[in-house]
Parts: sequence; structure tokens; C-alpha cells
Amino acid sequence: MKRFLVAGIAFISAVMIGLPAVAAEKVIEFKISVDSNENHHRNKGLHLYMDLLVKNSQGRLKPLFFHSAQLYKDKDIPKALKMGTVDMGLPGIWQLEGVASSTAITALPMFYGLPEKVTKDLVDGEAGGLISQDIEKKMGVKVLGKWAYHGYLDTGIKVKAIKDWKDFRGLKIRHHGGAANAIRLETFGASPILIPWPDLPMAMVQGTADGCVTTLKSFESAKLWDTGLKFITKDHQYYLHNIPVVSMIFWNKLPKDLQKIMMDTWEEHIEKAREIVDNEQGGAENILKKNGVQVYDPSAADLMKWREQALTAQDRIVKELKLDTSLISKIEKIVNDSVKKK
Repeated sequence: MKRFLVAGIAFISAVMIGLPAVAAEKVIEFKISVDSNENHHRNKGLHLYMDLLVKNSQGRLKPLFFHSAQLYKDKDIPKALKMGTVDMGLPGIWQLEGVASSTAITALPMFYGLPEKVTKDLVDGEAGGLISQDIEKKMGVKVLGKWAYHGYLDTGIKVKAIKDWKDFRGLKIRHHGGAANAIRLETFGASPILIPWPDLPMAMVQGTADGCVTTLKSFESAKLWDTGLKFITKDHQYYLHNIPVVSMIFWNKLPKDLQKIMMDTWEEHIEKAREIVDNEQGGAENILKKNGVQVYDPSAADLMKWREQALTAQDRIVKELKLDTSLISKIEKIVNDSVKKK
């Protein structure tokens, strides 16, 4: 009897001692939503982040990844984050313009045709920090850190190569939304049109669109040569980024140590993720050429002429989006200084 009593006390003690350890190891699941397919270059970096996050949190954080708009399209991510129906997203800056207009700053004509380093350095510096703060304030989210790379916005056309900005005249060009994109195309004499990405191939075949502006990787992954796309001009209208945003509903529920792990892990993975995107964009050009697409690379001098034309629309874009003119002036000085150094 005594032996059973001792054994029972030992068992209860073991259970009680084990309780705090079980509680400390509670797994927190959270939902990440993107609208691109699982193998998209953006998502390759996200997979790297998720794997590291599980490792660094010792399994306490478990991301649930929903791709291909299984939950939401990226344009609906701001609302979903606010409601708490999604915990994290990585939308493009063009999809946040309606909520935080400052995200359109790098789409302004002053960036047209400039080396990508100008934009990359800018968003990693003070200006990017200010825009991230504005996103947090306007959207009610947490920006985890540095923005993810996406690629240059270039022009693809069915009917002719764009070798001068005047070649845009009369063309129906699909863009992905935003006043800056639409007004820039109008300034060149094109007709900007909005068509959902999945519907673009049919629109190209039917002649609803003569072409579109997107990244080289997007041209390649959609196999737009099958729709009649024959020409791409690397006019580098601006460099696109994706921004890591987390719902404050989810963020505020996390212990401080897990908040830190999420941010530190983002910093740990971001340069590798950026490298993946750069490599994917570079490889896409070769695939496009192998499939008969002619890729035209304008000279820097020609692009500066196109930029001059695009700049005639900048004040209109700034006014329409009600951008912070003092911040625009600071960024304009940085950009103009970089142009002088070229």
C-alpha cells in the first residue's frame, strides 16, 4: 500500500512539474495569404522565411500558407488584416495605394528608367522607413522590416516594338492598377486598361489589350508569347516591391519574444529572398528570348528622354494621390542627385 502511495505522489508531481513546460510550448498557428501561385518568385522567399520561423521559434510558431488567392486577392489584404481574418500578407506597393498613398511614391515618374539601385537604396533608408510608418498608421498593421524585391515594371506589346515613348500612342495597355500607372501611360498617349491577370491571355488574343506592363518574370510565367506577345521593352518604368504586413489583432496577441523572433527572422532571410527574385528575373529574359520574344533594351540616354515626358505628369499624380509634398521634395533631391552622378 505504501509503495502504491509513493508511486501515486511521484506521478502527480511529475504531471504538475510538466504543466508549465507544456504551456510554454503551445503552438501558435497563423495564416499567411498571397494571390500568386505557390512557385511564384515572391513565394519562394516566403517559404524560406516560414521554414526559418519554425526553426527559430522552436516550433512555437506555425505559419499556414494560403497561395493562389485561396483566401483573398492581394488587393483585399488590407481589409482582411484589419478584420483579423488573415494574419500576414506580402502585397505589392501598387495594391496598398488606396489605403496608404505614400506607397505610390516609388511609382512616380521621377524613378522612370533609373537604375534599380536608386529605388532599392531609397526604400532601405530613411524614406522607406517613413513610408513603412505611414503604412502602419493608415492600415493598422505591423511592417516586419525591409521590403521584398519584385522586379522592374517593363512593357510588352503584340504589334510592335516600343523604341520611343511616342510608340505608345494609340495602344491599349493593361496595367495592375493605381493612379500613377494609369496617368503615366496616358502621358505617353496610351489607353490604360484594367484587366484581372487571369483574364489577360484571352484579352490579348481577342485584341482587347495590345500589351501590358509587368515584370519579365510575369511575362515568362504566364507564357504570354502564346497570346501573340512578340516584343518587350525594358523601359524600367519603376521598381516594384512587396511589403511584409502583419495584422495588429494577431501581433498584439503574441508574446514579446515571438514578436522579436518574427522580426529578426525576417531580417535574417530577406537578402536571400531578394537574391532569389533577382535570379528569377534574370533567368526569365533568357526564356522569353528562347520563345521568340524580342527584348529591346533602350540606352540610358533614350530612357532619360522618356523620363522627361513622364515627368510632365508627376505634379498631377502627386495632387491626385494627395502625397506629402515635403517628403516628395526630400526624395526628389535624392533621386536628382543620383541622376547627376550617372
